[in-house]
Amino acid sequence: GILGWVIVIFFRSTVKFRFLVGSRQNECVCMCSQRSSDKDQNKEQEQPDWGGTFCCIGGGSNGLEAVEKATVDAGVPLTEVSRLPPLVYSGEVDRLKSKLADVQTGKAFLLKAGDREEDFTITQGENTEATFRLLVAQVIMLAYVSGVPIVKVNHIGGDFENIGPLNVSSDEEVLRVTKSYYQSSSALNLLRALAKSPTSMMDWTDPISTVDGETHKDLIGRVEDALRFVQAAGLNVFNEDFREPEFYVSHELFLLPYEEALTRSVDGQWYGSSTHMYWMTRGSQELDEAHIEYLRGVENPVSIRVDTETSEASLVEIIKTLNPSNEPGKVVLTCSFGSSKIWGKLPKMIRAVTEAGMNVVWVCDPMRENTIPTENGCLTCPVELIWSEIASFFNVHSQEGTYAGGVFLEMTGSDVSECVGGVESIRDSDVCCEAGPDALPRLNPRQALSVAIEIGRLLKAVSPEGRTLKAP
Repeated sequence: GILGWVIVIFFRSTVKFRFLVGSRQNECVCMCSQRSSDKDQNKEQEQPDWGGTFCCIGGGSNGLEAVEKATVDAGVPLTEVSRLPPLVYSGEVDRLKSKLADVQTGKAFLLKAGDREEDFTITQGENTEATFRLLVAQVIMLAYVSGVPIVKVNHIGGDFENIGPLNVSSDEEVLRVTKSYYQSSSALNLLRALAKSPTSMMDWTDPISTVDGETHKDLIGRVEDALRFVQAAGLNVFNEDFREPEFYVSHELFLLPYEEALTRSVDGQWYGSSTHMYWMTRGSQELDEAHIEYLRGVENPVSIRVDTETSEASLVEIIKTLNPSNEPGKVVLTCSFGSSKIWGKLPKMIRAVTEAGMNVVWVCDPMRENTIPTENGCLTCPVELIWSEIASFFNVHSQEGTYAGGVFLEMTGSDVSECVGGVESIRDSDVCCEAGPDALPRLNPRQALSVAIEIGRLLKAVSPEGRTLKAP
């Protein structure tokens, strides 16, 4: 009934965002070049190594050594960044990994969404707030429609591609790296403040009415009625556990010197403190690359891009390398094949990973491989193709007896016209390249909300038996 739905949806997936301040979080990190052995759950993890790529930053109570030589042939000392506080904390990373383990077993669903077009030149305050409110609105509707707890990951705070390669030693380069830290910190502070700002959970339904009040008017009314019913039944929807949505952040592992400077040791384990979860593209998946060595050495979950160029054998090998102890919640496979190719590729991937006994979360990225050029030189992504790949993703997993664990959406809280079709019937001639002609198109708020609701209906249709996975 409504009471059961609301208790499951809101009490489990919108809990207080707690700040964990540990006495060891600000320790300086010394990471030298001695290759770490495979992790053993019963042994303290050794220091990570990046194939001798990084020099020792040093630290502790004796003070931080100045780094005058190259990190990844950069020549850029990152001592200032290494002195700064972590952007996220180890307890948050551990909680996310635990929640991803729930996703893997079919007890929850992952919604990873955001705007990858971060830029130093853009004032992000308004867009960051709008996108976060949209994400929470999506989660409310997705959870209500499906009856499944939702894990929220906001793609923000670190994807500054235009930071450029660090190929010279100069004050300008150091300032650019430091600026990426402060801009990320500013974005995260804003998100944390937003999470604490509403007076009740019902405040989060306001953006839904604003975004798409007419199309989903009946559904919005039912959500609000459910919240009022819970309050009348004696559960206070105005307390902090109901009003503060828990969230996590993610970005691509672009700049290893920056990540190394923000790596911290806590109770014998290493954590990347710039983000909760890293993700890596296919271009950084060679087993002997420093990226792999870093990611297998830290506790943070990692999302691996899987596409038509990925082979089953290489995928299994990289999972084993990144997660030698086969820890649940460590590895997320973000699949992007295109609506016309997913049936030919995804079943083989699922069988290979299942037969190898690997613990993974399967996520669909329905946008990257469905982009097409428009006559005006922009890239667009038809909403119909997005929806087609998502539906196929669910159907393939149903066929294979595995669980479709999540979806990754490119979206923005800004009112853009970049994806054709959907509730607004945007045409090719309407497409505007606001983020640049080569940028991945983003769903606008009305499109993003409608897609989330349809995902919720698909998720609801998956029977409890369908969420019981084959044992690895």
